[in-house]
Amino acid sequence: MRVLLISHTCQSRSEGQPKARELAAKLDGELLVLVPERWKHYGRWRHAQPPVAADYHYAPAKAAWPWTGPGQFYLHWYPTLAKLLRTFRPDVIDVWEEPWSFVSAHVCWLRNRILPKSRIISETEQNLDKRYPPPFEWFRSYSLRHADFAVGRSQEAVRIIRSRGYDGPTEVVPNAVDHEIFHPMDREKCRQELGLQGFVVGYIGRLVERKGIMDLVDALRICPPTTNLVFVGSGEYEKKIRVRLRGCGMESRARFLPERPLEELPAIMNAIDVLALPSWTVGSWKEQFGRVIIEAQACGTPVIGSDSGAIPAVIGQGGLVFPERNAASLASRITELFNDPAGRCQLGEKGRRQVLEKYTWNRVAGQMLRIYQETERVSRKSTHGGEPAWENRY
Repeated sequence: MRVLLISHTCQSRSEGQPKARELAAKLDGELLVLVPERWKHYGRWRHAQPPVAADYHYAPAKAAWPWTGPGQFYLHWYPTLAKLLRTFRPDVIDVWEEPWSFVSAHVCWLRNRILPKSRIISETEQNLDKRYPPPFEWFRSYSLRHADFAVGRSQEAVRIIRSRGYDGPTEVVPNAVDHEIFHPMDREKCRQELGLQGFVVGYIGRLVERKGIMDLVDALRICPPTTNLVFVGSGEYEKKIRVRLRGCGMESRARFLPERPLEELPAIMNAIDVLALPSWTVGSWKEQFGRVIIEAQACGTPVIGSDSGAIPAVIGQGGLVFPERNAASLASRITELFNDPAGRCQLGEKGRRQVLEKYTWNRVAGQMLRIYQETERVSRKSTHGGEPAWENRY
């Protein structure tokens, strides 16, 4: 079996390439991974990182329209894709991009004309039922109509594509964590290296309003006085957080650390007593997974999260949940773990066990390989022919 995996996430050795590595180890055949040479990742341009000792083919290629204003990266596509399809001739094309992105529709359009017998897997994380403006809704309709199998990152994501007309086979395949990078370490040593003291609640991620960070600041005011916060990340919201801390007289109880590469996060995850993810649901977004949750749990660190989106399901038995936008309830959860060291350890152990059972790249790769094989037994729908609704418009 020849598999083409198309994914901007696989630009990164630590974020997406572990999935490719595990797929290649299990696949009886060839794996080719197509990634953009250059990509804008949360406001910063980055370049493809060649994998180390890979057992698969890695193909960085120029992506047209990698960033187009309000369309962001969802209008990107690969001018060389047609040539690649003709030379590699994949049996399966796994599109690890949202179905409403242009690259997804373009893949389907080319497949129908060049390799009509190859199967397309469409992956999605979107868990809000919203209608996109033109041309994105057309792209999604076309992509879902021509996909042979759809993978949702959560049950909500599956429900959304069903509501948008997809009637083919589906399965929930979660995100995963590299448990060889994220693992329990000497916690006291990690704390000393970072200079952390007291009971430490950590937030790791983008400093933006919708992450509910101000609730964490407000919760600190009613937590035990030896409770401290550490923020790891960057964003335009940092100034407002500092102003609130200063206004409450709690500057000394909070530290800000710059954004770190993934490989440096395990030491921080082990240094904190609990990870907090107090995200809000807003009009255009709610937490689609929260990969930072399983990264903390892989280190044996318990998590406190809001009930936004997929957070409760991902936390599972490895932490506590509180109603979003409720700082008092968040403070209560923090205080509960502050007062119960044994309970923190138990939650950390449960979270670690849960990650090893459900959220490793090895397990995810096994799921995806089974899906690839299943598509061989599923008859393609007759709707795979014809012209896309958007073809005569753009």
